[in-house]
Amino acid sequence: MSNEHTTITESLANVATRANELCNTVDEQLSVINSTLTAEKQKMAAKTAELTALTNAAVAESKAKIDTLVDNGFRSEIPFFRVTKNQELKINGVLTPGTKGTPNGFGNRAGQYDCEIVAYTQHGVEPDQKNPEIQKMWSEVHHTIPKHNQPDFAIIRLTAKDVADYPTHINNAYSIYQGALPQSGIFTFGAWVKVEQGEVHMGYPQSDDSTRLPNDNTWHERMYTGSVLSGGAYYNFGPHFYLSKGASCLIALPGVVLGKVPEGRWGYFERPVFEREQ
Repeated sequence: MSNEHTTITESLANVATRANELCNTVDEQLSVINSTLTAEKQKMAAKTAELTALTNAAVAESKAKIDTLVDNGFRSEIPFFRVTKNQELKINGVLTPGTKGTPNGFGNRAGQYDCEIVAYTQHGVEPDQKNPEIQKMWSEVHHTIPKHNQPDFAIIRLTAKDVADYPTHINNAYSIYQGALPQSGIFTFGAWVKVEQGEVHMGYPQSDDSTRLPNDNTWHERMYTGSVLSGGAYYNFGPHFYLSKGASCLIALPGVVLGKVPEGRWGYFERPVFEREQ
C-alpha cells in the first residue's frame, strides 16, 4: 500500500512538474508573440509615419505647384483694374512737393490729419539725381531705381495731429480713404508705405498686430484682400490707414484693385471709367 501511495505521489509530482513546464513554455511563447507583435507595431507605426510624411510632402509640393501656377501663370495673365481714384496722390491737381491738403478723390478728417507731398518720381531724371526719398522707395520696394516711369506719382506724408479730439483708440483713428466702393468680387487693398514714427496700421487694426506696419524706417509693399459678404449689396471703403496720435508715415500708390494681386506685383494700375460716372 505504501509503495502504491508513493507511486501515485510521484505521478502527481511528475504531472505537476510537466504542467509547470508547459505553463513556462506557454509563457515563453506568449512573450515571443508579444515581442513579435510589439516589433510589428513599431514597424507599422514607422511605415505609417513614413507614408504620412511622404503624403504630406506630396500634398505640400502639389499645393506649391498649384500656387505657383496660379500666381505666375493664371493670375499673372489677369488684368487688374483699379476702382479708386488718384493713385498718383495729386493734391489740388498737382504733384508739387510741399503742397498740403487732402489728395483729390480721398476723404479725410482734416481736423485730425495733415497730408503733404514730399516728392514725386520725376520721370526721365537720372536715378542718382532723383529725390533721395524716391531713390530709397524704389530701391527698397523694387531693388532698382528706374529712370523712366509712367505716370509720375507722389509720396505724401500723412501725420496724425496732436489735438484734443483725436480718437483715444487706434481702431477709431482712420485717416484718408475712398468709398463707398460697390463690391461684387475680391478687392486688393494696397500701397507702398514707410512708417516714420508712432503706430501705423493698414486695414482695420487686428489684435494680433497683423495689420501693423513695421516701424523700421524702411519702405514696404503692403496688401490685404477683402471678400464679398453679401453679394451685390456689399460695399467697402479703403485703403484705410490708422495712426496713433502724433504718428506719421510716408505713402505712395494707395489704391483698391479688382481681384487678388500677387505679392511683388503692386504698382500703378489703370482705372476705367465706370458706367455710373459717365
